[in-house]
Amino acid sequence: MPAPLQLRAVLHAFAQIFLQRHAGCGALVMLALAGSAPMLLAGALCGVLVAHLAAAWLGYSTADRADGLYGYNAALLGALLVHLLGLTGTSLALIGVAALASCPLQAWLLARLRRDGSLPGFTLPFVLIGLLALLVIAPAPVTPSGMPSADAMTLLAAWLLGIGQVVFLDAPLAAACLLTGVALASLREALWLLAGSALGLLVAGLLGAPWSDGLAGFNPALAALALAQWRGGWRLPLLGMVAAVAIWLACNALGLPPLTLPFLLATWLGLTLRAPRTSRVD
Repeated sequence: MPAPLQLRAVLHAFAQIFLQRHAGCGALVMLALAGSAPMLLAGALCGVLVAHLAAAWLGYSTADRADGLYGYNAALLGALLVHLLGLTGTSLALIGVAALASCPLQAWLLARLRRDGSLPGFTLPFVLIGLLALLVIAPAPVTPSGMPSADAMTLLAAWLLGIGQVVFLDAPLAAACLLTGVALASLREALWLLAGSALGLLVAGLLGAPWSDGLAGFNPALAALALAQWRGGWRLPLLGMVAAVAIWLACNALGLPPLTLPFLLATWLGLTLRAPRTSRVD
C-alpha cells in the first residue's frame, strides 16, 4: 500500500472509533489525544500500526485495512493499556500482543457479517481483550470523588466528557475536538452523540450515581451514533441510548468494568429489533 494510503488508513482507524470513515475526523481524534494525553496517543498509535502490519502480513483485505477496520479496536486497546500502566516497555509489549490478537477476531467478525448478515462486531475485540487485560492487571479500584455542584459549566463539561471518555479523555476541550471530528464527518450523527451523552448524564444524576466524569455518557452516546446510521428515524437511536444506560447501571451493580460493553449490547439489541434496513451510512 503506498505511503499516502497507509497514512489515510491510520487516520481512518482513529475515525472508526466513532464509526466514521473520514480522514479529517481521524486527524481530529488524534489531535484531541495529542493535546490532552499524548501518552494515550502513543499507545493508540502503536496499536494501530501493529494491527495494520499484522493484517497485511496475514493477507487480510486491502480495502478493509484502508478503511481502518483492523485498527480501531487496537487503538482502543493501546489507549486502555497506557491508561492502566502508563507508557512503559511492558505496556508497549502488551499493546503489541493485544493488537495482534484483535486481527483474527476482527477478520472472523467481518467474514460472518458479509457471509451470513450477522450483527456487526463493532468493539467486540476491544471488550473481550480489554476485559482479559483488566482481569490480569487488576487495577486498584477508583474511589469516586464527591458530587460537584450542578452549575452550568460543570454540566457542560460533564456533557462533553461523555464523548471524551470514549478514548479515556477527561478534558472538555479535547472532548469538543472529538465532537468536531464527528461533526466534520456527519453533523447528524454528532448531534445523536450529544443526545446519548446527555441521557447518560441525566440518568446518573437522577439516580445519584457519579456523573461529572462522563463515564455515564459515552456508551449511550456511541449507541445513539451507531443506530442513527440506520435511516429508521429517532426510535432506534433512542432505544439504544436507553438500553445502554440500563446495561451500564447493571455493570456497575455487578462490579463489572463496562468498557464499551453497554454500547455493544444495546446496539445489537437495536439492530435485532429494527425494521428491515433500507440504507446505511458508511
